[in-house]
Amino acid sequence: MRVRTSVAVFVALSSVGCLNFGKVDDAKIPGELLGTYEVDGTLSESNCGEGALGSTDEWSFDVKLSRFHEDLYWLNGREVIPGSIAPDGVSFTFTTRVEGEVTPAGRGRPACILSRADQARGRLSSKDLDVESFEATLTFTYSAVEGSNCDAWTGSPEGVAALPCAMTYELSGVRQSKD
Repeated sequence: MRVRTSVAVFVALSSVGCLNFGKVDDAKIPGELLGTYEVDGTLSESNCGEGALGSTDEWSFDVKLSRFHEDLYWLNGREVIPGSIAPDGVSFTFTTRVEGEVTPAGRGRPACILSRADQARGRLSSKDLDVESFEATLTFTYSAVEGSNCDAWTGSPEGVAALPCAMTYELSGVRQSKD
């Protein structure tokens, strides 16, 4: 899937759903709603460069979680992202990918198109539907899409230090409401 987007939106971590870009219709929430969680994140590791792609050391957002059997859904206000719950009933994972054009093609030069692979791993506070909180590690890995040219952007003030690169956030979510 190729999405034309700006660097700010691309970094806004839209695919694992951390910013609200609109309202997900509650009628479309799969499974049982666990609640709305206030999430605080702390950057724990990055080799993309300080402030790369608009990243900050601290990050806060709201997200809804729902569950259907061994499926866990991350509802970010824009889309529903499916994940899975391990047999222990509390460990979970989410994996997703998005591509975005960072710089357009120029004379004799292809566009710079980045691929961002997102992976979250965490633990819910409960096996049942009464999940008060969760802890997770969320990693964003950036790489140039084959055939694109990111040489002028990589190493520039608005770019990243090098490609591929990754940044990892430690997340802590606390339920604010059940609806």
